Amino acid sequence: MRRPTRSLLAWLALTLTFAGCGPAPLIQVETVVNPDGSCDRSIWQPKDSLLPEGALGPDWNSRWASVADVSVPPAFQEEVGGSTGTPYFHAQGRFDSPAQIPSHFRKTIEGYPEFGSSDLTRSYKRKDYGLFVEHDWSEGITNNVTREGFEKARDAFIEIAGSMIPDGFKRVYGPDFEVSAAVEELKRRGLPLFRDLLDIWYDAAAIEDPKAASEVMTTQLIAALERAGIDLHDAQGSVVSSEEATRRVREHLNERIAATFRHHDGSPPKPEEIEAILSSLSAPPYSPTWNSYVKDRKEELEARLLPLVVRMTGYYAYPPLLQPPGPRFAFAVRLPGEIVPAESNGRVESSGRVSWRFDVARLFPGGFTMTARSVEIVPEAQRRLLGRLAIPDAKAALAIRDLATEDPDVANLLRRAAETGDARLLESTPETDASTATRLDRLKELLGATP
Repeated sequence: MRRPTRSLLAWLALTLTFAGCGPAPLIQVETVVNPDGSCDRSIWQPKDSLLPEGALGPDWNSRWASVADVSVPPAFQEEVGGSTGTPYFHAQGRFDSPAQIPSHFRKTIEGYPEFGSSDLTRSYKRKDYGLFVEHDWSEGITNNVTREGFEKARDAFIEIAGSMIPDGFKRVYGPDFEVSAAVEELKRRGLPLFRDLLDIWYDAAAIEDPKAASEVMTTQLIAALERAGIDLHDAQGSVVSSEEATRRVREHLNERIAATFRHHDGSPPKPEEIEAILSSLSAPPYSPTWNSYVKDRKEELEARLLPLVVRMTGYYAYPPLLQPPGPRFAFAVRLPGEIVPAESNGRVESSGRVSWRFDVARLFPGGFTMTARSVEIVPEAQRRLLGRLAIPDAKAALAIRDLATEDPDVANLLRRAAETGDARLLESTPETDASTATRLDRLKELLGATP
């Protein structure tokens, strides 16, 4: 089957896109978690955007070991060259815990602080099992879109927009045409199509794989246009070419304008008038009147519609037309010990390092959380308790972790035994709960022998 409706897909991508023109802001974050839970943090970010209030001020700077200007984050150096024209800074420091890292990233809707913000969040847990330590790291970038919230905002937006259509049409086209039939046509067929287009954008944007997202957009767009009365299949049932699809869409719009617009004497619009109506938003004679109409109702539109738009697009696809390019991210964390790949969602590298590279498309709809987990073997504790290295790697440790997680008493006994070197603590007593006793027996099996 031929690739359908490329021109229409390009229009949808332009209207509802994550990417604008110009260089994207680049964000690089490197973290090293030390065995004691302290951490070393390095960040490279733009100096003039995506920062919380107070960042780069004296108090904020004093919490870092150093803050200096740089030309570009090193993770992107090879890709973008020496400079993008955006001023960047590099801050680095050591902190007693990840919780003490100063806030250094925030995305807001400029001019609308009441809409909240997208922030960088993190969590670190250090779980000591005595014979080994588990390090659990997560760091996320928040976004504010949910499917339920999107649908409610979409319906409210369409309802409000529908209520404004008659006034707008009368003001822009009323001097030349009787537009009551056109208004009814737009409400009956245009608004449902607009609803479908919003849903198509959401469904495609929520898919991480670009190819799969394109397929979803293509399939759903064809179905939506056909529901609106535009057949995009040929006599054999195949989807028509992009050029033919565009021709059919324009032909359909021409027909509907000719059928629903009338001069005040009852005559239909001329071909050149139909073309002018089709170009209303971008070219005279009607674009100045539309611009004036929007300007006159600017406060009302912003108060009623902007909050709904933000609930649909989130922080990174707003405004939905010609917004500046969204940031690109390079994160990495190094944890003590051996990384557990099955419980980490980034690229596992050598020496306990996990990395992530992504752009804002990854943040729709509800943000993205990076996770990494490692197991740090404590040989001296094992030799003190067992006389040997019984848990040599993460695989062996995870089996014991899972058992201990089921029963906090087992976890506590194992930790106390490791601290004291007293193997008798792993023996059941008459007072030991039956399920705990069973797990202690299983624990000793996993350790290779009865201590």
